[in-house]
Amino acid sequence: MRVGVVGAGRHANNALYPSVLEAGLDLVAVCARTPERAALTAGRWGAPAHHTSVRDMLAAGGLDGVVVAVPSAAYRRILAQCIEARIPVFCEKPGGQTPSELRELALLATKTRTEVVVGYMKRFAPAYRAARAAIESVGFGAPSLAHFTFTMGRVDEYLADLRHYLIDNPVHMIDLARYLVGEIGDISAVLNVVPTAGLGVSLVARAEGGATCSFDFCTTASFTHRGEFVEVYGQGDSVQVDNVDTCTYRPADGPAEVWRPNYTLPTPSNSSWSVMGFVPALQHFRDVVAGSSGNRSDLESAARTLETTELIWQRLESSWSALRPE
Repeated sequence: MRVGVVGAGRHANNALYPSVLEAGLDLVAVCARTPERAALTAGRWGAPAHHTSVRDMLAAGGLDGVVVAVPSAAYRRILAQCIEARIPVFCEKPGGQTPSELRELALLATKTRTEVVVGYMKRFAPAYRAARAAIESVGFGAPSLAHFTFTMGRVDEYLADLRHYLIDNPVHMIDLARYLVGEIGDISAVLNVVPTAGLGVSLVARAEGGATCSFDFCTTASFTHRGEFVEVYGQGDSVQVDNVDTCTYRPADGPAEVWRPNYTLPTPSNSSWSVMGFVPALQHFRDVVAGSSGNRSDLESAARTLETTELIWQRLESSWSALRPE
């Protein structure tokens, strides 16, 4: 599958370009805002062509798909250009700024019969796929309680803009909750702001099947320690995923079963890009375009994730107005 990549920022270079290659996709073009950046990135990752205009990259032809990693405000225009050209798109989350933007793009994609996969890569991480398989097994029972933790070190842009933080960072756990236990509602939220350190958010909510859910997010932790933890209880059984790479299933009447990558074996399945979900997400995009898989992370699902995140923002907005740093 021949792809062009739009974006040459830190995240694209750190995660997407190596994942594109590891996923077995053929990188044939790079598009960035400046000629220098486009040429540098194309040379680094071996793309034979580079552009400063998405329209020019599409007009050059030879693409089976486009991978996009840009700031959220830029997605709408870029995705619309690709969809109108009937070129399938893999875009990084959240895929846009608002649910209405995503639904407008979804309508356009339906009209042109163009596939768009939104890269909520945790859905495709092997440990979370193992957790979902356990939750869906007959013996697990309906989820009754779930907890989601997502922490990181201080990021000043998040401390300055709570809504941006929610949509850019904890949105991963909101989408993952939807993936594991269903749609989330009945949300209550508490905010803590430490001007010299960062933000802390705690939520309680209910999943559509009745499970009680709790969420803890913060930017007052450390980048050097565990960043995420998920635990779901059924009817006696439980499953947890620790720091994206270790899934532990605990059947009610049996010993714990642990899945973890074998990092001593240098194979693609044990690489960090596969373990975090980037590589399998891009492989899913390839399969969707080939028609061998249904789309498990489409624009409508991404819109629902943003809707839930907007509900959280609404619960926190008054507290943010009172507590935000001057």
